[in-house]
Amino acid sequence: MKQFWINLPVKDVQRSIEFFEKIGFQNSPMHQDSSHLARFFLGEKNVVMMLFPEEAFESFTAHKVSDTAAGSEILLNIDAESREEVDAMAERVREAGGRIYAEPGESQGWMYAFGFIDPDGHRWSMLHMDMTKMPG
Repeated sequence: MKQFWINLPVKDVQRSIEFFEKIGFQNSPMHQDSSHLARFFLGEKNVVMMLFPEEAFESFTAHKVSDTAAGSEILLNIDAESREEVDAMAERVREAGGRIYAEPGESQGWMYAFGFIDPDGHRWSMLHMDMTKMPG
């Protein structure tokens, strides 16, 4: 495998582009001027996140898009290098209009995390893991 892509359905591509840019995701120049899809790079390995209108996503999957108001099909996690990075992302998400479903705080004694919901209801979490405190 050379590359890994995450494909997400969105109701409004432009609104989603604005949200992800505001929280610091790196927009790819490949589709930067496109109005019908978006492409972002995630992390140091440049995992690709593609955003497609729901209709296009359904045509690719031959399946209906999940109702994110009723349930979650996926949880997307972002690694953080520090607690401060988690707090800073939470603030950016708030400023960009995202919803926080779990405020930044300790989790399981060895993680510091928060959770948010993007404009299309996809759930994300960002966490800093203190491996010195991780249970054996």
